[in-house]
Amino acid sequence: MGRDAGKVLALLEVLAEFAFVVLVATLAVLLKTIDTRGFLASVAVGMAIIYGGGVSWFAIVAAFFVLGVAVTFYRYGYKKKLGGAQEKGGARNWPNILANGGMASLFSIGEILHPWPGFSALFLGAVSTSAADTAATELGLLSRSRPRLLTRPSSFVQPGSSGGVTPRGFGGAALACLVIGGLAFALRTVPGAGLAASAGLGVVGVCVFGGVAGSVGDSLMGAVVQRKGRCPVCLKPTEALRHCGEGTVVERGVPFVENNVVNAAATVVGGVAALALALAVRLV
Repeated sequence: MGRDAGKVLALLEVLAEFAFVVLVATLAVLLKTIDTRGFLASVAVGMAIIYGGGVSWFAIVAAFFVLGVAVTFYRYGYKKKLGGAQEKGGARNWPNILANGGMASLFSIGEILHPWPGFSALFLGAVSTSAADTAATELGLLSRSRPRLLTRPSSFVQPGSSGGVTPRGFGGAALACLVIGGLAFALRTVPGAGLAASAGLGVVGVCVFGGVAGSVGDSLMGAVVQRKGRCPVCLKPTEALRHCGEGTVVERGVPFVENNVVNAAATVVGGVAALALALAVRLV
């Protein structure tokens, strides 16, 4: 009876976690922060993370999502006039959700298959990168100084252009990483890190280092390999695959490397950077 009761409790826990993830995704749809197609992607990412790392890992991703929504909607009208605002009123679609949360979910699955403290560092680096990149982009659009191309600092680019950076953007990236790092320490996301001040500095440092490294990697890839095209209808330069209902003509960059591909690759960079620092300071 004891073993059967344990199985029943385990099943109820799984069902409760599934219901919780579905509820959060449903609320996001109702609040129009993700679109209907993004619902299934959110559930898939959320389930992998909550089963792999537990509620604390899911809370980290939820915090990133709330932070991302907040900076996206901050002065959205002004950013829309600049031409750099998120499409569909800021609602995330499924490619965006997978690009920002896909690697975090894979690291969570790795934790399920082969538990290892290093997966927590990889996870935090990936999430911190997504948070840093989102904050840098959205707050950088509000910068009073014109963005400079990261690979050629003497060149100015239009606000919202991939590869463009501003001091406010860097500040926003660092602040977002500090938020993720502080929450990760409070929730003891890194096993064995402890509650000492040095452990807290280590966890926060890993998030900041990984997140900023990933964000810089995103800007580098955005400047060097991300596709740059032009709309065949309105003739405006664009980085989108389609514009005015037509496929865009590639002028520079790798044709299949659009923004979501760059975002996903950047989370790998951030995860690896975070793991490297965590191993160097013996946090994991």
